[in-house]
Amino acid sequence: MKKWQISAPLGLILVALIFVLGMLCSVYQLVSAGKEINRNALWLNTNNGGIDESFYLQINGVRQYIRVRGRDLSNPLLLDLHGGPGGAFTPLSHRLLLPLTEYFTVVEWDQRGAGRSIADNQAASVTDYATMVEDAVAVMEHVTQRFGQSKLVLVGHSWGSMLGLGVVAKRPDLVSAYVGVGQALGWKSGFEGSRRQMMVLAEEQGDIDTFNALEALSQWPDADQGMAHIQAIQQYVPRFAGSIYALRDPTDDFRTHLTLDAVLSPDTSIGELLSFITNSEPSLATRQLIRDLYHYEIEYPQHYVFSVPMFIFQGERDLQTPTYLVKNWFEQVESPHKEYVAFQHSAHFVINEEPGKYLYSLLSKVRPMALQPVSGSQSMD
Repeated sequence: MKKWQISAPLGLILVALIFVLGMLCSVYQLVSAGKEINRNALWLNTNNGGIDESFYLQINGVRQYIRVRGRDLSNPLLLDLHGGPGGAFTPLSHRLLLPLTEYFTVVEWDQRGAGRSIADNQAASVTDYATMVEDAVAVMEHVTQRFGQSKLVLVGHSWGSMLGLGVVAKRPDLVSAYVGVGQALGWKSGFEGSRRQMMVLAEEQGDIDTFNALEALSQWPDADQGMAHIQAIQQYVPRFAGSIYALRDPTDDFRTHLTLDAVLSPDTSIGELLSFITNSEPSLATRQLIRDLYHYEIEYPQHYVFSVPMFIFQGERDLQTPTYLVKNWFEQVESPHKEYVAFQHSAHFVINEEPGKYLYSLLSKVRPMALQPVSGSQSMD
């Protein structure tokens, strides 16, 4: 009887394949276990009048994902505008936003083209800043009407803060207070400010190669090449700890618990995680929006004169939305109440870098504005 024989090279390949498959299975089981642990440990008890609900809302032709969480529906509403564009908080919010649910009814919204709010080609083709403002207003109208509150606290992170300024200008009647976190202002002027500030730092540190590379980026291309130009500038931000300062090695901003949060999120499936990893390019809607933003700059009076309380939570080491630009703008802002809160140990991600101060500032400074009338005052911490 003839015996089957496996050649040595083929045997090695089979052993290697078995080993790799075993490792993949182990990783899958570990990730699944981590997700289940978070799903159990980060459970939000809604038995005493709270809410933890996800749903889709048809907004201006696009099916958009919304999640509402809170321990007590009598708490003020808070709408959180994520950054990017295209940077949905969905994989991160289970930890980042959970503390807020004790004091606010938190509304999370995946903007069109981001996260679970995927826009088809026709809807994506008309995505611009004005449309994003209209989408945000529609979300605000829906949740205020549904939960019986006339206004909400509006919080914008990075790009979300650029969007937030437009929303406040359009519908101040729906906003009890505005919070800009890592406030973004003009598009090209912001990135140009970042480039110039990093050049100063590179010169101070004697980093001639980085200085020369940034100097070579002084000429802005056409809008079609704008994203590549921005990425060329932004790649140097971690070198100066201008993205996440609160790291042992700020140049390695991938190895953070934000990455771990995304992998072990109880709110996203492994399939969604793999899709996010393999489809790293921005969606068509996001690319269209970025093209529209290429010439966007703030203007007077709509981005300087406001009828609602205005707060800025700014990392003092932020190079993505340069702090000196934010301070110069905010000094000129007119509002019944304005307050600048400096996060001394943070760069761009203050909610992650100084979470205690972030929560304390929201509770002690912003939440009271949602509970009582505003008196005219201002503060620059």
